[in-house]
Amino acid sequence: MKNQNIVQKFHLMVDDLKNNQAINIDIDSCEFNPPATEEELNAAQIKFKLTPAMIDFYSKANGINIFWERAEQPEISGGGLAAGYIDLLPVQEVFKDWKNIIYFGEDDPCKPLHPIDFFIGNACAALYLNGSDNPEVYYYYRGEKMRPLGVDFEGYLELLLKSRGFWYWHLAIAGPKDVNPDTPITTEERNFRKIMPQLFADFDGSDFQRLNKE
Repeated sequence: MKNQNIVQKFHLMVDDLKNNQAINIDIDSCEFNPPATEEELNAAQIKFKLTPAMIDFYSKANGINIFWERAEQPEISGGGLAAGYIDLLPVQEVFKDWKNIIYFGEDDPCKPLHPIDFFIGNACAALYLNGSDNPEVYYYYRGEKMRPLGVDFEGYLELLLKSRGFWYWHLAIAGPKDVNPDTPITTEERNFRKIMPQLFADFDGSDFQRLNKE
């Protein structure tokens, strides 16, 4: 995949899901939006100077939505799914005002968050716009404390490809919402690390190092 651009890599990922030799996988939805227009990119640039990786992605696909699931779901503790959810938002959505959705007041610490991947109703991966030219991506479940993922926009897309958007893969890096010796690992992280190697031979759990350890 090294010579492919990032959007081509997502197309290849979908092809690999469809042709998985280990297990049958259903693609329930797959949509690649047309490239962002020059007007849309310029409007976003007024709010934030897009990085080269952002321009490269949005100029090839202004959003990607993919939902896949294992055709025959195994019983998983905690009611999780062997499934993947990706909803990379259009650039005009990313840089809009997220008041009353992500933040609820001018002093809300979540105000700098701008979701790039709203993969499930209450959870997203979001840019933390704190003045940096290359902002970090955070995991955020509404009502909980935001947690860093240790990557920028480009790094997030690469992890998204490696994880195939598996159900709450972010928690393998972000860890539990509260550090508790009695619950050192979330059910979602346990499922991710257990099931991904069963589905994908190239999965390497070391790509997802826990940041929240203390």
